[in-house]
Amino acid sequence: MVMHASIPPVRVGTRRIGSGEPLFFIAEIGLNHNQDFDMAKQLIDVAAQAGCSAAKFQTFRARDVYIGRNLAGTYHLMGKEIPIYDLHASLEMPEDWVIKLSEYCTKLDIVFFSAPIGQAATEMLLSAGTSVFKISSYECSNLPFVRYVASKGKPIILSTGAATLGEIEAAVLTIQRAGVPLAVMHCLTCYPASFRCANLSVMDTLRSAFEIPVGFSDNGFAYESGKIDDTRVPLAAAQGGADLFEIHITLDRSLPGPDHGFATEPDELKKMVTAMNSVRQEYNDGRRFDIDLELWGSSVKRTYPEEEYVRTFAYKCLFAAKDIDSGKKLTEDNVCILRPGEHPRGIEPKFYDLLIGKAVSKHKLKRWEPITWDAILS
Repeated sequence: MVMHASIPPVRVGTRRIGSGEPLFFIAEIGLNHNQDFDMAKQLIDVAAQAGCSAAKFQTFRARDVYIGRNLAGTYHLMGKEIPIYDLHASLEMPEDWVIKLSEYCTKLDIVFFSAPIGQAATEMLLSAGTSVFKISSYECSNLPFVRYVASKGKPIILSTGAATLGEIEAAVLTIQRAGVPLAVMHCLTCYPASFRCANLSVMDTLRSAFEIPVGFSDNGFAYESGKIDDTRVPLAAAQGGADLFEIHITLDRSLPGPDHGFATEPDELKKMVTAMNSVRQEYNDGRRFDIDLELWGSSVKRTYPEEEYVRTFAYKCLFAAKDIDSGKKLTEDNVCILRPGEHPRGIEPKFYDLLIGKAVSKHKLKRWEPITWDAILS
């Protein structure tokens, strides 16, 4: 287990994330408001009453997430087939919610923040006075967007599900060049995951590699019975020195919606926060715990086999934003970076700067066609 006494903390509002600080506990409301404002407020109430540090949402417009409606196809989750573009369109957070929910969180002394997708969502959060940004796992390799968010000067919490260590390094360096404070979270893009996939020792890998506060984003772990874990992984993460922890919450796992089924219910959340805070205090006081070896797993940060489906489906790549005639240069106006869903993938976003204004199309590219190396001359 890597010690981290010399790593400077990250300030988020009046709170600090890092060595010797209390656990920064994030209640991930995400999409579980079901586009119901009163439900969103109830979930903030649940988070505040449980003693969470922050209530987190996801802010986006569907057009900035996936390619055109019919092309994105269906997403397979917990035995269901979900029309993914339509789902996101139905769960967009109305703009007037953002300020209202931010003010409501302030009233309850809990941090409001969100994971934006796209520049419009980023600006919406800035207008609401956000004190921190979350960059989701699916944006980790989208370096143009990472750079854009970092340019806003706010602290960033970076999730790393399905990312390689090299991709994380590129994102971290991009953020650090902007001079903004950063914390990073080990994460699995598996909903829910099996315990053998936890690999909590990756937290030590990230801490050693980047010397920044490190935590764990829990997307749900399931027992063979189907029961969603609310104790084993959270406590192991705290015992392993997680500076911050995030978990999905819901009013009721039986509610309709993609993320309710693996989320934590109110009574479970309150017990979880209390138990993890106790462990964190002991950890800060110098106690070292016996580690759950199955959960500690491998320290190698890579894309695990269980994450391949979601990575292929939801990690972003380059597409034609409009028809591009043969011989035309690729520009910011005719190239977009989106999730492909079931559509064929294009070039990775890390090559965006290399291609824009330089590469030309070999043949006519139709709107939403993936931009591949075979389709361009550079």
